[in-house]
Amino acid sequence: MSRLAHAALAALLTISLTAAARAAVTPEGRAELQKDQPGAHDFAPGGRYEGAHLLAQTVKAFDELTLPSGPTVSDAANPKTHFQSTVTARGRVTRTLYVAPPGRSTLEIVANHADALKAAGFAIEFECGGTACGDEFGRLKYDGNNKEQRVVVEKISLTRAYLTEAMLEYVKDIRYALLKKSAPEGDIYVGIYAAQMTGGSHGDSSDAVAGSEGVLIEVAEPKAMEQKIVTLSASEIDTKLAAEGRAVFYGLYFDFDKAEIKPDSEPQLAEMAKFLADHPGSKVFVVGHTDNQGKLDYNVSLSQRRAEAVTAALAARYRIDARRLTARGLGPLAPIAENRDEAGRAKNRRVEIVDQGG
Repeated sequence: MSRLAHAALAALLTISLTAAARAAVTPEGRAELQKDQPGAHDFAPGGRYEGAHLLAQTVKAFDELTLPSGPTVSDAANPKTHFQSTVTARGRVTRTLYVAPPGRSTLEIVANHADALKAAGFAIEFECGGTACGDEFGRLKYDGNNKEQRVVVEKISLTRAYLTEAMLEYVKDIRYALLKKSAPEGDIYVGIYAAQMTGGSHGDSSDAVAGSEGVLIEVAEPKAMEQKIVTLSASEIDTKLAAEGRAVFYGLYFDFDKAEIKPDSEPQLAEMAKFLADHPGSKVFVVGHTDNQGKLDYNVSLSQRRAEAVTAALAARYRIDARRLTARGLGPLAPIAENRDEAGRAKNRRVEIVDQGG
C-alpha cells in the first residue's frame, strides 16, 4: 500500500473514531430521556404521543404567552425575519417539552395532538409544515440557547437541564399548529411545535436527542391574576408622600385595554379619599402608567384616561374637590421595572399620586 493510501486510511479511521466518540451517549442521558420530569403532567385534552417522554415542564399560575399565528416573513417595513402574526394570551401558562420516539414523522405527531384537541372542542387557527412555515421558523419558535425561549426548570438534574438546552437546536421536518377553544371565561390557546432533531452544539446531550422528534406544547388558559398587592392605607399614603413625594397603587383595577375602574378598586379609592379628606390643603397629580406593550401614543392616551377615571371617581363618589386633582398619563415613559417579562410589566402598570407641593 502506498504512503498516500496509508495516510488516507489513517484519516478515515480518525474521522470514524471521532464520530463514534461523539455518538457515545452517556448512561445518565439515556436514563433521563426514558422518564418524565418528576411532578409534571400532560395537558389533559391533548394528552401525549404514544412512547413520548416529558423532558421538561414549567407552569405559571399567571403569565403571558405569545404564539405564532402565521409563518415567518421579512418585508420592507421589517427586513428582519419575524412572525407574520401572533396571538398573546394571559392566564395560566404551561410549557411542556417532550421527546417522541424515533421513526415517527412530525406530521403524525402534530396531527395526533390536533385531533385529540379538536375532539375536545378546539379549532385550528393556523398550521404549517416545512418551508410553508417560513425561513428560520424553528429558531424563532424555540432556541435552546435562548433562556427566554427555553423551558427553564429550576429543580431538575444537571443532565436533564443540558438535554433541555440541546433540544430542537438543529432540526428538520418542522410542523406547527395553533388551536383555540372559546369558553365563557375566555379563550384557551394551544401551540404545538414539533421537529426532528439532527444534532447540535451540546456534545453528548445533542447526540442523545439526535434522530428523535422534539415536541413543544404550550397552553394558555384564562385565569384571573391573584391579587396579592395590599391596599395602601391613608396613613401609609401619607408616609409615602412625605418620604418619597409619591405613592404607588396596584389596587386600582382596569380591564385589559379599558379605562373604566373595576368595582374591586373601591377599597383603594376609599383610602385615597380618606387621605385627601384628612389633608384638605393638599393637591396631587394622579398619574397613570402602562407597560411598553403596544404603540406609545396609544398607551399615553390610555394612561391619561385611566388617571382621569380615578380623579372623576374621587370627586363624584367621595366629594373630593376636583380642583385638588390633576390627571396625567405617562404611558410607558416612567417604568419602575424591566418590561422583559410579565412580572416586570405588571409592576409598570400602575397609578400614582404625586404631591404637587406649594
